[in-house]
Amino acid sequence: MLPRFVMTAVQAERMGAMCDSARTHVNELLVLLSKSKMLHILYILNCDPKPMRFSEIKKSVDSSSTTVTRRLSELEAHGLVKRTAYPTVPTTVEYTLTKDAVSLAPSLESLFGWVLDRADKQ
Repeated sequence: MLPRFVMTAVQAERMGAMCDSARTHVNELLVLLSKSKMLHILYILNCDPKPMRFSEIKKSVDSSSTTVTRRLSELEAHGLVKRTAYPTVPTTVEYTLTKDAVSLAPSLESLFGWVLDRADKQ
């Protein structure tokens, strides 16, 4: 029998007090993260502390330019990725995680660990 997750009194109070607006934000984040290659992009940016160029990200996630461009734009719009363009010819663009994305990393690592643990049991 699997142990059940039991909320602490503090967690239960926070969940009960969470307004519809907060639930909406959580849902929006989950929808964002569930998009194709989104977690993979966050993962590789988190693994390498130095800024990464578009071509490096594209190669690492093995996806089309269109998909990577869309995902990076969405991450930037949600404040999770910082895009820095340099005035070179051609333009050099680098991407790094924002502080918000870095603070999200432990939760994502926990999620990845949970998935891997389940995969090992099957």
